[in-house]
Amino acid sequence: MEAPVPASALIHSATLVSAGIYLLLRFTALFEYSVYSFTIIAVVGSMTAFYGGFTSMFQSDAKRVLAYSTISHCGFLMVIYSTGIVEYTILYLYVHGFFKAATFLCVGNIIRFSRNTQDFKRMGGYGKFLPADAILTFVCIINLSGLPLTFGFFIKHFLFVGLRLNFFLYYFIIVNCLFGALTGLFYGYRLYYSIFFDFKKARKSIYLLASKNSLKSKYYTNTTKAATLAIIILVLVSYSVSVFLFNLFLSKDFIYSDFNNYYYSILLLDTY
Repeated sequence: MEAPVPASALIHSATLVSAGIYLLLRFTALFEYSVYSFTIIAVVGSMTAFYGGFTSMFQSDAKRVLAYSTISHCGFLMVIYSTGIVEYTILYLYVHGFFKAATFLCVGNIIRFSRNTQDFKRMGGYGKFLPADAILTFVCIINLSGLPLTFGFFIKHFLFVGLRLNFFLYYFIIVNCLFGALTGLFYGYRLYYSIFFDFKKARKSIYLLASKNSLKSKYYTNTTKAATLAIIILVLVSYSVSVFLFNLFLSKDFIYSDFNNYYYSILLLDTY
């Protein structure tokens, strides 16, 4: 977790998450020949989702919280892949990738403001000095945590709906996923409140320098305005792409994960 924040944003939002699930998606046709493969993937994924979220609850390093959160989301991705619905998996990849990347970039601004301090027990009251980061981090955190009416909430809803009752250890998987989702609410709130709204716990010099107009405007974080604009654009693109994909995948008369249905539809198109 000592990597620079842009590298962390890339690793934890795209590379680390996408590599394993992409490999599984490429070998879906082989896994379908196995009776127990999807069950094993779901069991291991649900345990990973709970373990990552539970461990993240007890971390005080901001980047470690997000790192263990990524482990938890990797577990959820494995579980949602085990439903056999590729569209749900791709939706989860996009939702997590976009909002986790924006969260890491915001946390990078916060760490820079704290003079390279990553422990949020030594922060607090930053909402007054970093309002742009506070708003953008809030938008990203609620989507990652899965609060109602957010993309994270809907994609986790698809996860629970897509699980088949004939899974061996079905209730074990459901309970792990449920508690893993609840831990996301806890560590998301703990991270956000401790940084922006808790009492001031950082060094006095940090607040003194910030109050002496070193932040050039009330919307200025502590990075360049171009970087702040880039994070805002990233959040807007996240919402735009997520809405587009949700409408694209969920408005179909059938889902393309049903390979037989997809094959027959191609044959029908060829006949005409």
